[in-house]
Order: sequence, then C-alpha cells, then structure tokens
Amino acid sequence: MKHAFKSTAFAVAILVCGNAFAATELETLKSTVQTLMDRIEQLEAAEKARLVEAEKIKEARDVEKVSAAKKEARKQYASTPDSSGRVSSGNPSISVIGNFTGQRIRGSGDVRSSSFLPLSEAEFIFGANIDPHARLDVTVTAADGNMAVEEGFITAYLPWSTNLKAGRKFLPVGRVNEQHPHALVYADRPNGLVNLFGPEIFIGDGLLLDRPFFIGESVHTVTAGLFSTQNDVAFDPTGANQYAGLVRWTGLWDMNGSTTFELGGNYIQGKNGIAGNNPLTRIAGVHFALKNETVSHSGFALEGEWLRRWQQQGAGVATSLTDGSYLLATAALNRDWKLFSRLDYSRELNTALSSWNSESAVSIGGVWNVSEFQNLTLQYKHTRNALTEVAKDLGIAAGGKANAWYLRWVVAIGPHGAHGY
Repeated sequence: MKHAFKSTAFAVAILVCGNAFAATELETLKSTVQTLMDRIEQLEAAEKARLVEAEKIKEARDVEKVSAAKKEARKQYASTPDSSGRVSSGNPSISVIGNFTGQRIRGSGDVRSSSFLPLSEAEFIFGANIDPHARLDVTVTAADGNMAVEEGFITAYLPWSTNLKAGRKFLPVGRVNEQHPHALVYADRPNGLVNLFGPEIFIGDGLLLDRPFFIGESVHTVTAGLFSTQNDVAFDPTGANQYAGLVRWTGLWDMNGSTTFELGGNYIQGKNGIAGNNPLTRIAGVHFALKNETVSHSGFALEGEWLRRWQQQGAGVATSLTDGSYLLATAALNRDWKLFSRLDYSRELNTALSSWNSESAVSIGGVWNVSEFQNLTLQYKHTRNALTEVAKDLGIAAGGKANAWYLRWVVAIGPHGAHGY
C-alpha cells in the first residue's frame, strides 16, 4: 500500500507539473514526496509499537482484575450482608446430581469384587433464601434403595458478619470432610479419613457459629460449634448419639495474582460412649492448600491434612491412638483436563505391644470435565498393610494389600452453586 501511494503521488506530480518544471524542480518534488513517505513509515511504526504496548498493558490489567475480583469476593463474604440483596427467591432452586461409580478390587486372600457404573448416590438439593436474614439448604440422598436427609440446615445472617448454621451438616474437620463426594477430584475417600471416621462422611446435628475477618491482605475464619453425632468409629460403636464441641481456624493468603495459600487447624472433644465413666474422644489436626490457577484455567494445587484421634476405652484401659493423613497433587492442563496423585498414610497404636501398625496407599488418576454438568474420573489405588477400617471397606483382611480401579461419572441437572475454593 505504501508503494502504491508513492507511485500515485509521483504520477499526480508529473501530470500536474508537466513540462512546467525543470528537471531540478522535478527532483526537488521527488525528494519532498520521499520525505513524506518516510514520515508516514515512521508514524506507522510508532503506531504499531503503541498497539503492542497497549496489548501488554491489557494483559497485565487482566491479571490484576482477577486478583482484585478474588479479594473483592472475599471482602463481600467477610462483610455484613446487605439485606436489600438477600430476598426470598419464592420457589427454591432444585438440582439433581447423579454419582455413578464403578470399581474393581483385587486383594489379598484372592478377594475379587467389581461393579460397573452403578448409581452409587443421587443427590436432590433444595435451597433458597427464606428472607433477608436467613437461608435454608437441604440435601436428600438416595443410595442402595434408601433415602435420607444428608444435610439440612438453616443459615442465619447475624450482625458483625457472623453466620449461625443450625441443623444437620458435614462437620468442618480438615479440608475433605465438608465436601460432597462428587466435588472431589478423586473417586474414593482418602484412607486416612476412613480409618478415623469410617467410610461415611463425619456428620453432626447441632449449631455452628463462624465469623470471617481480615488481617492485612489475608482473610481468616473462626468457627465454633456444639453437635451430636452417631459416628460409630470415632465415638460410639452402637451408633448412639454422643455430644461434642468443635473449634476451627482457617487463614487464606494471596501469594500473587494467581496463587493462594491456605492454612488451618481444628479440635474436637466429646464423650464416646465406648464404656462407663464417660470416656472421651479427642480429634486434632492441621490442613493446608497451595493453589495456582491462571486465566486459561491451567495451574496446579498441592494440599493435605493430618488428623489424630485419641479414644479413651474406659477406666484402666489404655487410650487408643490413630493417625490419618493424605497429600494430594493436582495439575490442571486446561479447563477440561486434570491429572492427580494422592499419597495416604495412616497408623494406629497397638497398645498390647506398644508399637505402631502403619498403612500406606498411593493413587493416580485423571479427570475429564466434559462440560459444567458432567465429568469422568479414572483412578487407580494401591493399598498396603490395610488397617481395620480400610480393610473392611476394601473387603480384605486387616494387614492385607489391594489394588483398586475406580471409574466415576458425575452428572448434574438444574442450577447448582460453585464448589468451595
């Protein structure tokens, strides 16, 4: 285009001037036109450089906006709710989530079992704001031909950014226990939690009070509660209601525009109903998570938790000790694909021999997010020297080993909220 314009300018100059200009004057005109062309090229080069710089500035601002959006979301969560924006929705939002999980287990003692994508659990989720001051959430599950209320609680928005939850709820112990199985990147339950609480989620009925607050650029949440539980592994083998108290703290820091670090701890204490003289069960632990996610949804995460259970067995009987932990590494290749690997470690004190029995397991797998409403997970897990509760769950003898394959297909219909960060 530049050369066409230059040629046209020369032609116009020659046609207009004709023979009126002498050769020297024509050369002067050519020189002037050339100077104009050079100036145009300089301006075009400057404009191109400006556009490149503007694109770099835009990319930098996009990263800043992501960081600012995360901070603003946490700030809104920690601030006093605006009653004008929390009104009753009339009819509740209703969604259904189907969890189809097949497994193939080969273990010590020639144990063999398999199932191919049965409907492991269906969740029916109902939720709505009652009025500007409270919300009701209910999750009903159907599994093995039975239906039950898995969670059902009221959240009351109190002054000073305080939230009160009353009812039946997954207890905030570590990082995994509060999450529904379909929200986890893997298809099974970490062995450490199985050894501490059994294969089911640790649930309580009672009151939980939490308050978020800021310290500098970090946000922290303190939770306290009283609850009853029928957990038959940690508290009462007969499944009778036992009462306990809970305290928990979690802090979250922004490392940069795409990376966060979470650290927390919790403590639970209550009667366990194992014997007379009111023996106690105490559970303490810590958890952490380091997460990185870019605008393109690629990134990584490293998280883990460790819990210890002290379980008194009665007067004159030694206290039982059990540790359960896991370490999970996840790599997000993009919005649709994730790879993960998890290391489980548990141990329990053999009071008769004053020695520890240790169990370990390693898992690897991948997740394909077909869309927002369905995903597929394939996982392999190898367990060695299984402790009592994990051995029961795998169908092998205590101390044995097992190889397990899991294939999970999760589908969702209807509106459903975002999973916890």
